[in-house]
Amino acid sequence: MKKFIMKLTSLFLAVIICFGCFAGGFSVSAEETADIAQSNFEFAVKTAEIIKNNENSMLRIIGKLRSEISDFDFPCDSDCVVSEDGRFMLQFSAEKELESCLKLLQNNPDVIYAERDIPVYTGDAEESDPLSWGVEAIEADIYSKAIIPEGENSVTVAIVDSGVAEIDFFKDNLVQGYDFFENDSDAFQDTSKDSHGTFLASIVADCIGNLPIKIMPVRVLENDEAFLINVINGIIYAVDNGADVINLSLCANLMNCKSLEEAIDYAYNHGVTVVVCAGNLKSNVSFFCPSHIDNVITVSSVNSELVFSESFSNFGKEIDFAAPGEYIMGYNAMGEVVGLSGTSMATAFISAAASMYILNNPMADPENVESALISCAKDLGEEGKDDYYGWGIPKLGSMAIEAPEITASIKIRNNTENKTINYGETLRLTAEITDQPEGTTIWWYVDGVKKGEGSVFDVSPESGSVEVSAKLVDSDGTILSYKDAREISDSQNVSVNSGFFQKLISFFKNLFGMNRTVVQILTK
Repeated sequence: MKKFIMKLTSLFLAVIICFGCFAGGFSVSAEETADIAQSNFEFAVKTAEIIKNNENSMLRIIGKLRSEISDFDFPCDSDCVVSEDGRFMLQFSAEKELESCLKLLQNNPDVIYAERDIPVYTGDAEESDPLSWGVEAIEADIYSKAIIPEGENSVTVAIVDSGVAEIDFFKDNLVQGYDFFENDSDAFQDTSKDSHGTFLASIVADCIGNLPIKIMPVRVLENDEAFLINVINGIIYAVDNGADVINLSLCANLMNCKSLEEAIDYAYNHGVTVVVCAGNLKSNVSFFCPSHIDNVITVSSVNSELVFSESFSNFGKEIDFAAPGEYIMGYNAMGEVVGLSGTSMATAFISAAASMYILNNPMADPENVESALISCAKDLGEEGKDDYYGWGIPKLGSMAIEAPEITASIKIRNNTENKTINYGETLRLTAEITDQPEGTTIWWYVDGVKKGEGSVFDVSPESGSVEVSAKLVDSDGTILSYKDAREISDSQNVSVNSGFFQKLISFFKNLFGMNRTVVQILTK
């Protein structure tokens, strides 16, 4: 009887599955009908070909499988490309069919993620009178002249954008890229409204002088709009073909985009520095991708007075640096000098800065690059990192001076073995410095906010704990680093015990003016 019930149940489930496949479209085995790509590049070429044949349609799903390709059945009838590592793209002819398939894929445990392909925008640049000031503002001219490349070393910056026209100003810097819009290897064309990619390339070329820094055009858009899948393929192509820096002056208006985040992680994990624009909508970068992602350098814009470009630049806690973005001079695809404004322009300056640092420090990874730019940044706006300027504007000239290797070290100690203080009490911290260079001092930070030297500060008991850091700085307030770009610093977490009895004691101390919950900083 038990075996009969099991057989009946299996038959019933089979009928339901068959009905489900009929209702949702044909169940198609990827092994039988999907176009299997054996490499990232082959996947990119195959998807670009489908897009080229359906360029007016955004009816696409992109995603990634958790299981083996041969074991997965796509619940739809559509053009399908699957990569060797499980990434896939499906092209549909009707909205209803796409929505039905997307729902099934998102509820399938064998699918890591599935999402619609969406447009990614450059953000319209604003035409302006030419005004050349950005190169000097970040001191790229000083830094570029001080760098002496080792042997045949070179660095490649990939401009994942609208292509780059071959103009005399930088044609000797160009290397072959790829055109994912036309699906061929000729990316040396730029038909975008503002010659967006060409203009960005001219900013990079203007900064680097005669250094052996190459520019790789990766064309993913025709005007000011790109397909998300092309941008992702463009990032992966740049990584696989030797890019050291990727300039992404593009953003999508959404908070989460798993496919784009995965492509950024792919670059980061391969040691490629990705620099992205904050965007030009006067909004918080948290609502835009990839500007809110951790593994990128996000750039806002400032004018020639180094004031935040509040008329267009996005802002937020994810901003890492500010750079020149208003009235920037560059070249269009016709070889004419024009002026444009936008966070796209600011991004190109930071990409140039990153490429020069990597050329001078061949072993640098993305974390080293960001640390180096932080160490030379001029603080703007509120003290420390803020939502508009990030760490400030990099001043590369300070890295042009060949300074002796610093051997100093810092160790934070406190007056007790216990790193926890009760509400209403005081904890004293001391920074012990070994081999302190002449003219340097210690700056103290609490949860990233500078507190100065020898200061006493209140601790908010509601926060539970604070991170206290001591950093070695020179006479100009620049944080000093070792040769590998690590800051010379130490940090310590201080917990605040703010239970009922501690607050009760504090209440009575308040009556006599004795209450203060503080950490006192001393430098030894």
